[in-house]
Amino acid sequence: MEFNPLYWFTLPGFVLCSGGLYIGLDLLQTFCLGGRLAFGPTVLMVILTFIGTGMIFTGILLHSILGLFRYLRE
Repeated sequence: MEFNPLYWFTLPGFVLCSGGLYIGLDLLQTFCLGGRLAFGPTVLMVILTFIGTGMIFTGILLHSILGLFRYLRE
């Protein structure tokens, strides 16, 4: 992970965030059609979206720090 953090953190982050957004769109469609929001899928959507977003930002931040260390080493 120390050699390519952008790949190892952002790719799973995008997958988790996309899954959360997919669940969220399904819940939004159910809600707009007059249905009720189930507690479990709603919490799962929030957790997946937050963890995915956090992983994306972590990958970008670690990539920047790694670039700084490589620059300082030269």
